[in-house]
Amino acid sequence: MGSHTNLPDQEPDVRRVLDALRWIVRELRLSQSPDLQGTGLSAAQLFVLHTLKEHGALSVGELAERTATDPSSVSVVVRKLHDKGMVAKKPSPEDHRRMKVSLTAAGARVAGKSPVPFQQVLLGRMAQLAPDQLRTLADLLERVAPPREGPQPAPMFFDEGSGEGGNP
Repeated sequence: MGSHTNLPDQEPDVRRVLDALRWIVRELRLSQSPDLQGTGLSAAQLFVLHTLKEHGALSVGELAERTATDPSSVSVVVRKLHDKGMVAKKPSPEDHRRMKVSLTAAGARVAGKSPVPFQQVLLGRMAQLAPDQLRTLADLLERVAPPREGPQPAPMFFDEGSGEGGNP
């Protein structure tokens, strides 16, 4: 492990962190596998479909909140789902300037047949943490995450997105 081998007291914890990250990434990758999904949709698209299945029609902003993602990233996913006939977009009855996104019959069938996305599982597990534990986890992960250039939003997990950045 290079220069980190000079810290033998931390070695077991470093291994624990890396193992936990490996398991999380493994589950995220497996949830992306077209063989396991059988839907031809990305993990991000399935996550949005399941979120709509669980909560009903939502605006892009509400979807972003429910998926803990930036609205611009959710908007890209919603556009792709709309193009595939999985979601419909209609003006909100409360405010005609806002669009509500809802499942189509095809989207509801896919959401009903596909397993719960691992992103939803992660959100559920994080919801079980105490607020100070969640804050500490976020602080520490931000310290070890790759540095970002500017205020660009993080993409949804494994969304092929706009082709920006080096994310899968």
